[in-house]
Amino acid sequence: MFLEKIKTPGIAHLSYIVGDGDVAVVIDPRRDIELYCKIASNEGVRIEHIFETHRNEDFVVGSIELAQRTGATIHHGAELPFEYGETVEEGDEFFAGDLKFRVLETPGHTMESISLAVWDQNTGEQAVGVFTGDALFVNEVGRTDFYPDRAEEVAGMLYDSIFDKLLPLGDQTLLWPAHGAGSVCGDGMASREFSTIGYEKPTTRHCRKKTARPS
Repeated sequence: MFLEKIKTPGIAHLSYIVGDGDVAVVIDPRRDIELYCKIASNEGVRIEHIFETHRNEDFVVGSIELAQRTGATIHHGAELPFEYGETVEEGDEFFAGDLKFRVLETPGHTMESISLAVWDQNTGEQAVGVFTGDALFVNEVGRTDFYPDRAEEVAGMLYDSIFDKLLPLGDQTLLWPAHGAGSVCGDGMASREFSTIGYEKPTTRHCRKKTARPS
């Protein structure tokens, strides 16, 4: 297995290329796709799947260009008409070598938001990590003010996404968010860009304890 994080300076956007065997997937690619192609060539893999965890409004996504270059399929949540790619739903699974990726629907930041949980099929039944998009960052959760007329509703959605989808993956699960400190997508993110679900439960201010769900 290999995983490389690509950070875009200035907007703290984090994208990833991860693979095993001769297959790789890319999560939330930026527009300049040459870096992903170079990494794939160096690793001797082909990019088969491209995932967009949610609509991104702070940078230009490179999914279409990368798909045209590699022949990969683009995947995104079903709650927004992207007009390209294929929609995915809760529980859909994809494979790259011995890695299994499972789609989790995690709305709240946006309605179509998804996360991708990852299992290494050689090492047991617990998830290795999860690509959370903008649902859960390091020391912060995604903003929910894109729907001001539905504030309590979307806050409740994000609450359910975190407590019912992400935290149950287990304390051992590595956390790979779509943004780091300096992004406008959340306040109070830690300067480090790595964590685990177990660490975030007592430290992220909105995950410290399970209080009453927003109505």
